[in-house]
Amino acid sequence: MQTCSPRSCGPTSHRIAPARNRPDRSSHTRSLAGAGVTLREIKTRLRAVLFQVHWFVGLVAGLVLVAMALTGAAMSFEDEILRALNPGIVTVEAAGRTALTPDGLVARLAEARPGARVTAVTVPGTSGESAQVRLAPEPGRPGRGETLRLDPYDGRILGEARGEAAFALVLRLHRWLALPGGPDGPGRQITGAAAFGLIVLSLSGLYLRWPASRARDWRVWLKPALGRRGRPLYWSLHAVVGTWVLVLYLVMALTGLWWSYGWYRAGATMLLTGRAPAAEARPPRDEAGRAGPVPALDPAFAAFRAAAGPYAWASVSVPRNPAGTVRIRSLAADAPHPRARDEWRIRPDGRIEGRTLYAAEPLGERLVTAMLDLHQGRWFGMAGTVAFLLAALAMPLFAVTGLLLYLGRRRSRRRIARAPAVPAAASR
Repeated sequence: MQTCSPRSCGPTSHRIAPARNRPDRSSHTRSLAGAGVTLREIKTRLRAVLFQVHWFVGLVAGLVLVAMALTGAAMSFEDEILRALNPGIVTVEAAGRTALTPDGLVARLAEARPGARVTAVTVPGTSGESAQVRLAPEPGRPGRGETLRLDPYDGRILGEARGEAAFALVLRLHRWLALPGGPDGPGRQITGAAAFGLIVLSLSGLYLRWPASRARDWRVWLKPALGRRGRPLYWSLHAVVGTWVLVLYLVMALTGLWWSYGWYRAGATMLLTGRAPAAEARPPRDEAGRAGPVPALDPAFAAFRAAAGPYAWASVSVPRNPAGTVRIRSLAADAPHPRARDEWRIRPDGRIEGRTLYAAEPLGERLVTAMLDLHQGRWFGMAGTVAFLLAALAMPLFAVTGLLLYLGRRRSRRRIARAPAVPAAASR
């Protein structure tokens, strides 16, 4: 029998027929080639388009994203910072003192602020923390009313905590760049567009930095080449650190859009829970600050304490109708994060109508309730909070390295354009 290799055999030689079920790996490429475009060309064009989109979005939205990231980082430990800055206001001396009940706090406030109407009383569950009372806004003034800190043992007004005004400004910068119009002005549209831009940057950056070889080598993905200099170093930092924070940035952006667009919030709520978001009930503006008979809160609060167990704090909403249901929102002492809140509905006589426990809710409901904690990383505990903080602080790195790469690319192009053309004769 004659044997030959595929190269040595002529056209009349016997060749092994391909298996019928064997897929032709090049069929797709040949079909594209028949249309005048190869798969390699498609990938090249897609990469070029995504590259242009990536640098354009980065240049346009980079400064806004840096501002949002740094202000978000500043608020990561707001409660802890305020507590450390304000002994005697956020924290109080509790040795040997008996805390007032919600009715007692309302009565003391009525003596200090005659005519003010209380809408909620927040009582600490641990000793040494101040209580808070929220007042109705004055007639004709929109928005929320004033919130006062009280000594829970004697009802004294403790004043404004140092740093609260600064954190309020940081929040306005974070959400709408503190531009005129507040949440209804152009600032919220700008930050919302920047959040969309962060999603585009994250996904396009992942595609652009995908290694052509050694894609399964973790060092290619996670180890920066610190021994390089210039543009190679900038690219390595941009790509590798971007890989570290990719998932965190996507979570930040996808949850941040919750406060930017009503349609996004409604769609996310429907997707996670299967229901439309509940409309926020607001009191009539002409009755907002009118003082009236204060319903008794203590029987309902006593029933809550007997049924709830240890709690970090409890916020008692004052019903407008003296015979109305008292709503109490509470945070259990062992809650996984600050938004893991339970809700109680109790009649003025202490009869419990119902309760909604955070731990018993489906995952979608818990995500909707704790969207802010998810946005800040608190959903994942202290480790998550620190990781989100570091990721936010890394945002200027991407702005700086991205700008340096862009400027270096422009200089290279100008240098090539100024270079004299080589004569054809000289090249022979």
